[in-house]
Amino acid sequence: MNEIISYDIKPTKLIPNSPKQLLLYKNVFVQDGKVDITRVYDTFLKNGWDVQWVTRYGRTQRSHYHPETHEAMIVVSGPGSIRWGVADLDDDDEKHTYGDVREEGGLLMEVNVGDVLIVPAGVAHKNYDPFTANPDFKPLTGKARGIESDDPRAMVQNVELEGFTMMGAYPRGLNWSWEEKGDPSTFEACWNVEVPTLDPVFGVEGGIRKYWN
Repeated sequence: MNEIISYDIKPTKLIPNSPKQLLLYKNVFVQDGKVDITRVYDTFLKNGWDVQWVTRYGRTQRSHYHPETHEAMIVVSGPGSIRWGVADLDDDDEKHTYGDVREEGGLLMEVNVGDVLIVPAGVAHKNYDPFTANPDFKPLTGKARGIESDDPRAMVQNVELEGFTMMGAYPRGLNWSWEEKGDPSTFEACWNVEVPTLDPVFGVEGGIRKYWN
């Protein structure tokens, strides 16, 4: 791994974001230009983060955040784009993805194979692929709340990757919901979500244990 980059994503009128930093780990689990997806799966599970989905992204996605859990995502094929920290202000996906019908500010990030994102509870994000011929996202392992297989490890290992695809995991025991806009009275609850005991990549040393404590 080459570097860790941290970002401060401040609250907006509609999005809590977080005093905890968004973390980007570059070039993780990459060998010969490809992610060792089985090694990622095993490492996340060993560190108490349960893999719940592998998804190929389309041209747009609604900006959203998870109020009750942190999230780890790794790019297993790419490249793609992620916009952080702001709410969409129109139901037209084209306008809020390619136009400016969204809150001011935010962070636009280009990501590629081997990028791991550690997302604090409350931080808004939308994952999308501006150049794909596939207009919609496509879950590759079920319905995004658990790998739908009697052998989830084998399913992840054998998934067919294309376009901008990510794998997502959450601290064991925590469920996630999808929120697009919030009331400031709820923001503090997001900020107080407990820090997991282990970082999904580094375990007890480094990562969230360094940046979030």
